[in-house]
Amino acid sequence: MGSQDLQPIVKDAQASNPDIFVAFSYPPDTIGLTDQSKIAGFSPKVFYVGVGTAFPLFKGKFGASAEGVMGVGGSNADLPGIKWYIQHHKEVVGREPDRWASPITYASLQVLQQAIERVGKIDREAVIKEINTGSFDTIIGKVQLKDNLYKGVWAVGQWQGNDFYGISPKQDGVRTPIVPKPAWQ
Repeated sequence: MGSQDLQPIVKDAQASNPDIFVAFSYPPDTIGLTDQSKIAGFSPKVFYVGVGTAFPLFKGKFGASAEGVMGVGGSNADLPGIKWYIQHHKEVVGREPDRWASPITYASLQVLQQAIERVGKIDREAVIKEINTGSFDTIIGKVQLKDNLYKGVWAVGQWQGNDFYGISPKQDGVRTPIVPKPAWQ
């Protein structure tokens, strides 16, 4: 992690001629591994790099070459709430949000707001109970916890067109993965 030269890693992976490349990387290495793979012509059928793939920076840097690249997270850009959120984020912040943690965080705050409004006051125990038992309309759709967890978070996403869509786990709005990943542009 944090390596300045990722070429040896890419060359070793390329030498084994794999169908799948998976790197649990953070943004600097996610960008570096993708960049080195593109330079080396290393384009396995599935190319998965970790955190940072869902960032607009990734799509901005790699353009058409981002098509088919997988990573952690994802969203359903076809939802009206997500479309609104992306546009609103651009207006307020001046740039697009990532396509994973940012919408989930915003939806979490919507859940909290609705729970407080339903309880009618700041009562931690009552608000927690409402969050654990209620159903909430958010930008990511209906949110309802099961066993204190929201099960609708995407684990794997993929750049398809201009958005980073959730492809796994199977749920409403899931996209079919593009496999093999198109060749680097």
